[in-house]
Amino acid sequence: MDERILNNFNDSLISRLWELLCCRSSFVDSMKDQMRILYAGLRFLRSILREHHEMMDEQNEKIGALLGEAGIIIFTPTLSRVIEGEVSFSGSTQVLDFCDMLASTNIHIKNFKDQISGSSTIESLPNSSHSLRAPEVSQTSSRMLSKGKMPIAREIMVGLDDEAAKVIGRLRWGSKQVEIVPIVGMAGLGKTTLAKKVYNDSSVTCHFHIRLWCTVSQEFNMKNVLLQILCSDGKHSRKDEFQNLDKHALLEKLYQRLLKNRYLVVFDDVWDIKVWNELRISFPDDKNQSRIIFTSRSSNVASQVQYGREPHKIRCLTVEESFELLQKKVFGEEEECPQALHELGMEIVKKCWGLPFAVVVVAGILATIKHDILLWEKFAESLTSTMVSGTDQWKKSLELSYEHLPYHLKACLLYFAAFPEDEKIGAKKLMCLWIAEGFVEIIEGEKSEDIAEEYLMDLIGRNLVMVGKNRSIGGVKTCYIHDLIFEFCKGKAKEKKFLQVLGGYDELSTFNEPPNLPRLSICSSVEDFIKSRLFCPHLASLLLFDATPRYDKLFNISFLFCIYKHLNVLNLEGINLRLKELPAEVESLLCLRYLALEAEDMQFIPPSIAKLSHLETFWLHSNLVVSLPDSIWNMKKLRHIHVRGRVAIHLPSNDNGVENLSTLPNLDTLSCLCLFKEGENLLRRIPNVRQLKISDYHTGNGVLNMSQLECLESLTWWGNYSSGSWEHVEVPFPMNLKKLSLENLGLPCSKMSLIEELPNLEVLELRLQSMDGQRWELMEGGFPKLRVLTLTYFKGVYQLLKRLRSTIAEIVSNL
Repeated sequence: MDERILNNFNDSLISRLWELLCCRSSFVDSMKDQMRILYAGLRFLRSILREHHEMMDEQNEKIGALLGEAGIIIFTPTLSRVIEGEVSFSGSTQVLDFCDMLASTNIHIKNFKDQISGSSTIESLPNSSHSLRAPEVSQTSSRMLSKGKMPIAREIMVGLDDEAAKVIGRLRWGSKQVEIVPIVGMAGLGKTTLAKKVYNDSSVTCHFHIRLWCTVSQEFNMKNVLLQILCSDGKHSRKDEFQNLDKHALLEKLYQRLLKNRYLVVFDDVWDIKVWNELRISFPDDKNQSRIIFTSRSSNVASQVQYGREPHKIRCLTVEESFELLQKKVFGEEEECPQALHELGMEIVKKCWGLPFAVVVVAGILATIKHDILLWEKFAESLTSTMVSGTDQWKKSLELSYEHLPYHLKACLLYFAAFPEDEKIGAKKLMCLWIAEGFVEIIEGEKSEDIAEEYLMDLIGRNLVMVGKNRSIGGVKTCYIHDLIFEFCKGKAKEKKFLQVLGGYDELSTFNEPPNLPRLSICSSVEDFIKSRLFCPHLASLLLFDATPRYDKLFNISFLFCIYKHLNVLNLEGINLRLKELPAEVESLLCLRYLALEAEDMQFIPPSIAKLSHLETFWLHSNLVVSLPDSIWNMKKLRHIHVRGRVAIHLPSNDNGVENLSTLPNLDTLSCLCLFKEGENLLRRIPNVRQLKISDYHTGNGVLNMSQLECLESLTWWGNYSSGSWEHVEVPFPMNLKKLSLENLGLPCSKMSLIEELPNLEVLELRLQSMDGQRWELMEGGFPKLRVLTLTYFKGVYQLLKRLRSTIAEIVSNL
């Protein structure tokens, strides 16, 4: 039988059965377990049909017969009317006949699967008794804390000066024609680190008019690569001029950007020459000494590059360089290794065979061990059977580091595999997910966010996680992991049945859910995800990342709320949903603790959202003002509300006096809150908020007294400019503020003392119309802790900077 016909018929059966499983019918509910087994069986047959083997013809005949049996059941006319909501089964004879046919077909598919696999059992979908909650962290577990060092966004580089000088020479001198400089070496040798050092060298930044960077990786999407390149200069956002362009238009944009300019473009982690073959038409050769850098593990890739010269083969570190790197990673750049541990340190680095990545990972373990000779000796002995030379050396070092992690940090590290490779992950978002998954220990009197931050700092201290950007008031803004660690986490997560990662239609369409699968991360186009008809109703966490973002295209995937009713985590950011109002079906996700959506036209959240009594984090990307119902005040576990652009929260109608105010006592973050006339009344209801962004264009008087928010550390305030409205205000700002950003506030210069007196303020951002007046006289002893001042579209900025002189330790001007 023709394989193509069988595939198409099977796809139609899966699609039809999937619709049945999603519909609400008393009959379907009563038969759902058997229908799920049939659904899993049909997906198994699809995976067999896509394999090519010797007995294909014989098996196709058997598969055709099985699909015929399934088709008779699935396309029963009466059952079709059930899908359309016209009728339900009522006759007992019909029900019994249907049950018998369904059970018989499932047995036949089971027997065929046993014959194929040689197994006596068939995997079925897990039943509802399986617990898919994230593993609980023991209340008595000890937390392995890092040394409290400020995270370092830049990488420590050792032994690369001579390497960098050679590469820089090839960039700045030589042929006038465009040339590619490949940097080649085994995994973990420091190719990316060398490329970054060269890219940021002052002689290079002065030499080239344009510098651009992208990370390609093993699995890449051409549109995403182009977006990376075009946006890497920091002057463009993916969601402005490029969002709706196709690949050909983006290629032309890149060509026009580079034309007549001396450019340097870095392609990091190239696995296949295909990426260059598709992109090279966008790289003009104006005979002005433009250069392109490739980093790759493969010498074959480098040899296939047109315009390329001999690859730069990066060398291993010497023993002395390895020890220097170890010392800086374990003891910091200011301290030195104690003499008593010097010999042991040299012994340890010799077993790393000059591989920087191995040295860094080993240093991460030593950083958590006391500086005791006996402990270091024991660790050095353990390396004998673990560290080996060869291409898998980095895997051995990572395995060792992983085994040294406490249980809760193992879960936090493996969770990085849920994100696309090389993604810079928002630290706050990551920590909210950790909390929702149950990885973070609950300790009375401490905020879960603070404990999660300690976990992140610990992983950074162990050199397993790297800092992308720091927050201006301390802590980490974005973070990421090395591609080798990503490979390790992805494999280990699958091995431990902790997380399954799927990408592309082939993987999605043939995936058969294993028993007790707790988490699923999908990096695919939304079209492929919808087309695959994936059905994993007992899943606890679903993270979906659109591999081919199309911001001009809207998607309706409200079916998710009908299928995945046991979810704790649902992340759909990056997928523009065709929704103006959150579907009422969302109320069925009673276990949900984390919900992230993108719906540019969404305006309303229904009152039924209050049924999600466990919800802690709500992220929504909308271009409109989103209205939250007054039932939100019943959601006492809410910790984070992030809405881009703005959110309006209705006040409860049943409050009787100040003593009976409905509050959100656990709310930690709220942005961006759109305030109306009763702004201060609303703020009293979020007494423990620490990060707040507000827009009060509609309050009428332009002034809010927020001094009652005693826990507030970071405030962004877009005001309602109104001259003279501040005359009788004395204490509007919370005294615990560390960061303050103001715009359109119209604060008189005479009232700037309200800010200057804040005892803990470290960062001040003054933007358009944030002040009103001609002259700001600084008071004696003002700004006792200020480190950063940002002035944007600020009148009189040069006169002000002259007067500031040494009052402020660091000035950041963004004119």
